[in-house]
Amino acid sequence: MKDLVLHPLTRQQLQSYVTSPSHATVVVGPSGSGKRTLATKLAELVLQLPADGLSDYPYKAVISSEEGKAIGIEAVRQLEHFLSLKVPGDGETNRIVIIEDAHLLTTEAQNALLKTLEEPPAGTLVIMSANNEQALLPTIRSRAQSIQIKKPDEVSVLTYFQGRDFDAADIKKAYAISAGLVGLMNSLLENEEHPLTRATEMARQLLSQSAYERLLNVDQLSKDRELATNTMSILQQMAHVSLQTADGKAADKWQAVMAASYQCSQDLASSANPKLALTQLMLHL
Repeated sequence: MKDLVLHPLTRQQLQSYVTSPSHATVVVGPSGSGKRTLATKLAELVLQLPADGLSDYPYKAVISSEEGKAIGIEAVRQLEHFLSLKVPGDGETNRIVIIEDAHLLTTEAQNALLKTLEEPPAGTLVIMSANNEQALLPTIRSRAQSIQIKKPDEVSVLTYFQGRDFDAADIKKAYAISAGLVGLMNSLLENEEHPLTRATEMARQLLSQSAYERLLNVDQLSKDRELATNTMSILQQMAHVSLQTADGKAADKWQAVMAASYQCSQDLASSANPKLALTQLMLHL
């Protein structure tokens, strides 16, 4: 894991897991924190595969959400079929299951997963990732070790990306936009696709527009709840980072962005009229 930038406590948890892996674990951190990368790295280390070796490993199953949609029970049934198949070899661990965005599993799907977590087939490890551990049923949480992704300090993050020969100005911009979330920052610098990339572009667009131009985005965002929610998150992260150095009118502006995006997030989460909530946001940015 020397090739990853990690908070010391997170690194310690990951090293402990690799030394003595439990049959099920959940990697917890906000969107953009690099959960997918860490889940993959854990699997490779436990299986003693080379870097990027998991992509060609035949005895793995990956369950993920499609565009932020709920993961239903059918995905768990397919997993049960996969686990019913025999795996050659007698190694201690020879089969990996990765469930990305496990917080999106429906209650029915989580209940169906319980049997696998209670009595996993020999040699099988289940690695889940989740934005919010509380979104998982208590029965799921009690059967899985938790690894918390803590955000590394700014100096460590900037030094890490400077060591990868990215432009210094681009690194600072990506850090400000991502609020130091390493996974999102990496995607921004490498122009890779990430669930938050669209939201980041939307946030930057809104901040550069007039109130009238912003209002033209209300209809699109009201029809795409995931994009709207992620955009609020990005706006809050940008405001949080900018307020650490801003003063005067700039500070007043970022305070307004923070307050407006937070209120909109609360309204969207409470199933309020999305068009009304977004219209209020556009008028107060």
